[in-house]
Amino acid sequence: MKGGFLSADWAKEHPGRGIFVLIVTFIMAFIITSSFDIEMYTGFFGYLAMSCVGMLVVLGAMWKGRSLPVDNIPQPLSGMLMGIFAFIWGTLLCYGLINFVGGGALHPFVALHTIMSIVTMFFIFLAFNFWPFNKLSPPAAGFTYIITAYTIAFCLIQLFDFSLVSYPLGVYPSPIDPVPLYVAGGPLEIFFAPTGPFPWEHGITYTLCSLVFLWVFAILGMWPFSNFKLEQPVFGAAVTASCLILGYIAFNVGVYQLHIEPLHLMSYAIGAIFGMLITLTIFQTWPGRTMKGLAGGFFNLALSLVMGAVGYIIVQAFCMWHFGETMVYPDGLNAINTMMLGLLFPIWAAYGDLFEFWPLPPLAPSDEEPVE
Repeated sequence: MKGGFLSADWAKEHPGRGIFVLIVTFIMAFIITSSFDIEMYTGFFGYLAMSCVGMLVVLGAMWKGRSLPVDNIPQPLSGMLMGIFAFIWGTLLCYGLINFVGGGALHPFVALHTIMSIVTMFFIFLAFNFWPFNKLSPPAAGFTYIITAYTIAFCLIQLFDFSLVSYPLGVYPSPIDPVPLYVAGGPLEIFFAPTGPFPWEHGITYTLCSLVFLWVFAILGMWPFSNFKLEQPVFGAAVTASCLILGYIAFNVGVYQLHIEPLHLMSYAIGAIFGMLITLTIFQTWPGRTMKGLAGGFFNLALSLVMGAVGYIIVQAFCMWHFGETMVYPDGLNAINTMMLGLLFPIWAAYGDLFEFWPLPPLAPSDEEPVE
């Protein structure tokens, strides 16, 4: 689309184009969300959307849109073709895991396995820069990367204990005893789930707290690790270890000092990640990229946390309005989390990496080069 509104000066540089993209994608998310009840939205729809994330990362970050025969196809057709490819892959993965991991049903263990897989993918992507998969041919690298992430996540999630719902009322400390989940007397006793040493609410919350710090390092340009001449996999191991330590501290402060119920803390962590994703994917590190040195990264980090908090409030208000009295623990938190990372993040990844923000024009040159 040339000429007119979408080729005006505001569309060629930030913050105008970023604000436009945010408005459009939020409207899309609101329309999609309003088409479902909370059970379907936090269940099959959310799981299907999450199942597409791995291939979206491969197409956008690993293959950079060049490993499929769409180079000579103009937008938006090329973006649509890559999006269809990601959707087909996600659908096959979704049904495969429901049948082979979930025993034919979608239940919490299956959903958390996929969440753990996405977290693992992000660590391999951001901390290890796709090592060692970047040594392989692009097709082999992409598929092996996803399969490996799901395998690692399956091993890690064996440390979780799914026997009980530890905080039935969503309050910490719980005023009532835990209730059965996968054990005898629980609603899911017929399904398999691990009985590891850590309550599943603690395990998944700690994982997301650690992921927050991975995105913090990403928004800071991997500082301070970028100051050292570390090669992979040492670089990735150092970043990962730091995230795990900082995540442990954040988890303990949040749960044991501030008395935040773990799944609420996880939702707040997702809100922080949500804000950083806005800065990185929508505003493409503006305005920090126009500043000198590390100050820009810390400015972006502070701005991201503010946007994450505001975004969380907006998403929560919409979900409360749409789902109404069904927004009870833990489904209410799952609805908010699904919209922030299960729906909006894939939309942003697809719009930016696959559609190249079509029909907006490319960024102005002055907005592409950071100030030295």
